[in-house]
Amino acid sequence: MAQNNFTVDARTHSISGGTGLDTGIALSPGQLLTVHVDPDETWSAGAADRTSNANGLGNPLGGDYGLFGRGAQSFLYGALVGSLDGGATFFGVGTHLSMTILTEGTLSFFTGTRTTRTTRASFA
Repeated sequence: MAQNNFTVDARTHSISGGTGLDTGIALSPGQLLTVHVDPDETWSAGAADRTSNANGLGNPLGGDYGLFGRGAQSFLYGALVGSLDGGATFFGVGTHLSMTILTEGTLSFFTGTRTTRTTRASFA
């Protein structure tokens, strides 16, 4: 699989009130998906201690705000998450992900936040 770079906007691509970043990458069962996000790239979910990297608030940056729930799934606030079904279900991505694809779908990325401030993080 080729390497691609994407910019995820914390507000536009929010799991709550936004739409996912459609990468246009179609994945099939058996493929290996690897995502690397620079841990020094950060975004803000608000003032004070609400700046984190793709791992989400409190891991290790920012304050501990607990988990953001979406259906039966939970992620740290501010975490980068992915979806293969347009946002019906999600999987954690963080600063590093390596997983074998089990279900066909098109990869999209979301942030697990309700931020009202637009900040960006780029990753490959």
